[in-house]
Amino acid sequence: MSIKHRIDDALALYRAGRFEGALLNVLVAAAATSANEAPKKLTGDRARFETFLKKGAFTRIAKVEFREEMHSLPHIFYKWLRCELVHEAGVPFDIEFIGNPEDPMLSVRAGGAPNYVLQLGYGWFFEILELVQSAPTNSKQFSKEGAEPAGAPDAHSSRR
Repeated sequence: MSIKHRIDDALALYRAGRFEGALLNVLVAAAATSANEAPKKLTGDRARFETFLKKGAFTRIAKVEFREEMHSLPHIFYKWLRCELVHEAGVPFDIEFIGNPEDPMLSVRAGGAPNYVLQLGYGWFFEILELVQSAPTNSKQFSKEGAEPAGAPDAHSSRR
């Protein structure tokens, strides 16, 4: 299997309304891509993954309050989404994806009392997908000829 297969699976699951499976596949593709392109000095899956995500829209948000501490979005996606989906088979109870999956937007909202839920827009899924597809290390897998565009129909024009 390849990174492209993970992306293809992610898109198929997203279209079928299976968001957690789609998210897991795109995060696995990001982890594999980060391992392939990481500088030699970066050791550990977490450092490579978080460094890989520090691009694109992820650079627009410095820190987010979650569980009474400030965290970067790449760290949240690593620790509480990627790791929780892999090791616990689900998204934590205090993170939810909001908005319309058909019109995904990039958003972050730290919910207040009484639930303190971190709310993320579905657009982050497509942001990670774009980072994977545009990574130089994946250029042969995602050539321009015949490549399926990332995301839902018209998702890119309306999510930012």
